[in-house]
Amino acid sequence: MSTTDHDDTPTAKPSLRDTVTAGLVQKALEPVLRAVRDEVASARREIGERIDGARTGLVLTGIAVGSALTTLVLLAGLVVALLALALPVWAATAVTFVLFALVTAVLFAIGVRGIRRGVPPVPADTVRAAKDRVTHAADAPARRD
Repeated sequence: MSTTDHDDTPTAKPSLRDTVTAGLVQKALEPVLRAVRDEVASARREIGERIDGARTGLVLTGIAVGSALTTLVLLAGLVVALLALALPVWAATAVTFVLFALVTAVLFAIGVRGIRRGVPPVPADTVRAAKDRVTHAADAPARRD
């Protein structure tokens, strides 16, 4: 067994060829890296927008749940008023019930639509744009021939 007296750390300067090659590789990769960074930033923005839409939908759905509970209380008041047979009381309660029921239905529909739009938070527009760019880039060299 012979032992050599060297370590793996280079002490010599890199050759001109290695420096030029590294520079060319860096210049070749720079547009690709910039494009990847732009796509990631675009995906983050799009996901953020979708999450904001889902958040708004969840808030409106929460309000609709609160309105639904109020509607149930008013329904109970309507039943009590009908049993009391006091026409003005139950008529007012019925009008209020219908009004709250309509508000609940509208808020719930808007909230569910917002949730569907935001879930799952996939950046569909960014993915579609990236696929188009890749397809365009793949077709570009074929057109030059």
